[in-house]
Amino acid sequence: MSKEIVSNGIPRRQFLRISSAAAMGLAVVALGERDLFAATGSGIVPLMDVGYAPSLPAAGFSVPLASASAILSPDPAFIRSGARITVVGAKRAARHATAPGGIAVDALFNVAHRGVDDPLRFKFFSVNGRADYDAISGPLSFTVQVPSTGGVSFMVRQQPAADTNAAASAPSQADGSPLTLSLGNVAGPKLARGVYVLAFREDGSDSMSDWRRMAVAPSEDGYYVSGAAFSYLILNVDYAGMTEVPGRHRASH
Repeated sequence: MSKEIVSNGIPRRQFLRISSAAAMGLAVVALGERDLFAATGSGIVPLMDVGYAPSLPAAGFSVPLASASAILSPDPAFIRSGARITVVGAKRAARHATAPGGIAVDALFNVAHRGVDDPLRFKFFSVNGRADYDAISGPLSFTVQVPSTGGVSFMVRQQPAADTNAAASAPSQADGSPLTLSLGNVAGPKLARGVYVLAFREDGSDSMSDWRRMAVAPSEDGYYVSGAAFSYLILNVDYAGMTEVPGRHRASH
């Protein structure tokens, strides 16, 4: 990641936007409670848990994390504004360094010409082991519309050693763990402004302690999770159209 930080706390880089899909106002597909943290065909659940903090920290400070399940109420203002998802940090666990394979995260979109069980996927994050380093995709930002009946949905999946091509054919839902930041009254993380940390499981021995023992802190090249011994991705979630949400103020970064 770039070492230069812009004023709102996001690393300066030419952010990518999700092509024509978001521009067309496509809704993100919602996943049911029964699908949350589902096991893959290999028996490994690649999404271990989700942490949350209300904002990114200012320089020289840190923000404590909590479980994303502690969010009591979702924010319906996202229905009007849409959501902007920004990758602000990621790290692979030291115990998995340079190991073949890795983790990928897709954003899921429900489109008219595809069935509800076959959403459009946008692979916006991946980490892949190489012989002498781990290739981690850089920071980017994209926007999605948020339907009142759903939320913002992702698929977290394991990558075999050979899966290094971002244009590879999309795997089936059975190959990953779906996650929805929901607006509904369902189990699992709710959609709110703030910082979400996706904790990854790369093999059956990966584990984690209480989120309350960890915090998000700034570094020279973005943000990291202090106290984390697992692989993770840090996402900042904000309104996509600030002018469409009168009376609201940005979370302090």
